[in-house]
Amino acid sequence: MPAFVVRDGELREPGAATRLPAAVERAVGTVERELARRPFAAPEADDLARLGLGPKELAAAERAGRLVRLTEGVVLSPAALPEAVRVLKDLGEPFTVSRARRALDTTRRVAVPLLERLDADGHTVRRDDGTRVLRGTPEQE
Repeated sequence: MPAFVVRDGELREPGAATRLPAAVERAVGTVERELARRPFAAPEADDLARLGLGPKELAAAERAGRLVRLTEGVVLSPAALPEAVRVLKDLGEPFTVSRARRALDTTRRVAVPLLERLDADGHTVRRDDGTRVLRGTPEQE
């Protein structure tokens, strides 16, 4: 086994977790606790800034596997992605952004990039009429 590996541009011991600076760790912990209560209620940009989570800190949290950035200002827990797929399975197909937004109990600011991420990851398919279906379902075209 090598003594060190390069991960995310940093030299580390094999298996070493990405460590966040103490202030970032506290701020990310605050966001994680809020997202545990409401998984699709992404904090607003002002809230992230108040916590000291700018682009650099959010990138570090994402590299550490603690948060997922859907856009520069929309972050969720990594667990939100499979949870969204689970919720969307119960919607019936095809579904609109509006129906997905209501089912996920979130805002359009979060629903649109979340659905775009699910499309990119191959979980959903956006149809020509703007509706979506889950990949591999009979409604998929």
